[in-house]
Amino acid sequence: MQLILLIIGLVLILKSADILIDSSAKIARKYGISSFIIGITVVAFGTSAPELVVGILSGIRGTNQLTLGNVIGSSLSNLALIAGLSSMILALIIKDSLVKKELPMLLLSEIILLIMMLSSNTMKRFYGILLLCGFIMFMLYVILDAKKSIPATFDIDGDLDTDNDGNGLNNEIIQKKEKSLFLLYILTFLSLGGLIIGGKLTVDSSTLIASRFGLSQTLIGITIVSLATTMPELVTSIMAVIKKEPDIVIGNCIGSNLFNILFVLGVSTTISPISIEKSLWIDLVITIILTIYIFIVSVLRKKINRLDGILLFITYLCFMTYKIITVIF
Repeated sequence: MQLILLIIGLVLILKSADILIDSSAKIARKYGISSFIIGITVVAFGTSAPELVVGILSGIRGTNQLTLGNVIGSSLSNLALIAGLSSMILALIIKDSLVKKELPMLLLSEIILLIMMLSSNTMKRFYGILLLCGFIMFMLYVILDAKKSIPATFDIDGDLDTDNDGNGLNNEIIQKKEKSLFLLYILTFLSLGGLIIGGKLTVDSSTLIASRFGLSQTLIGITIVSLATTMPELVTSIMAVIKKEPDIVIGNCIGSNLFNILFVLGVSTTISPISIEKSLWIDLVITIILTIYIFIVSVLRKKINRLDGILLFITYLCFMTYKIITVIF
């Protein structure tokens, strides 16, 4: 039964991701907002919904060692598996703003989390509140940056339309555009809902399957659950590459990692403190190294090419192999 639910969850994720990419990209173009901003907000938050569900539920149940392992495992998967596979299909062009702002933000968040983990054997509620404050600051930055990316609009006479009321435009045309935009919003929210439901089915079923083999919470979180909760990001990113929307891919990866560390872990830790398994800091260090590698590549070449993708993907395979071997032996 759990295997059937797992398959249903994956199918739901696949279809929802397809619709989400189309609708969100069209909304971005209608408002003049970059695909990257859409990727780092709407798509990133939508695809990270499974991690949020796991974080809240495990926090309430007091089993959120699963959350910490899941957040670190998902962050590593986003950088190594998703960015790796996506760039193997299509080179990911890196914008200057990513190098100057978003990547440093992610690196700083990861380093702060590492310091928290090394300074105590427990993720305290105070740490969770600090992470949530960081998330609020990140969202304020995104909102201000999105406003800057909205271009000026002009009326039918070619003059600056300062009140944005479309002076001189045919009302019927305006109504059709508004109706079309409304339908895009509906599709976007329905697809986000599909990702959340599909992600929850995938997470719950894969966790139950793994727990039958007697695996620990942390190990399940950093391997099985992190891979399951990363499925929305993976499918969405591959769909974005196929649809020639590489900005959504890199925005999704960076946005999801920031969302996971600052919001998911912040919420879960605030609900209930988390006991830290010391081995997890090694996994976080590997994640930080991957972030630094992507940052250096972005500065030097302004893109993540196929060779980089292969290297990232091999790193992910080696990491997962190591984790599995440590369980067996």
